[in-house]
Amino acid sequence: MALFESYERRIAQINTALSKYGISSIEEAKQICEQKGIDPYTIAKNIQPICFENVGWAYVIGAAFAIKKGCKKAADAAEVIG
Repeated sequence: MALFESYERRIAQINTALSKYGISSIEEAKQICEQKGIDPYTIAKNIQPICFENVGWAYVIGAAFAIKKGCKKAADAAEVIG
């Protein structure tokens, strides 16, 4: 089952971005976040319950990027995420 709308159309571009940080999949990005005790997907859904599924996964991916880069401050994470 697709994780979000238009998954098949978007996943190649997502995987390219993930690979730049040594992450093999969206599921691995989620595991990276869980290992640090954070759940960006749930945070996004709690802040905006009507957001699309891809928003939650975008938060997961962005957080995983920041974790992989070793960011400790919000400003540093924001710079990595873009």
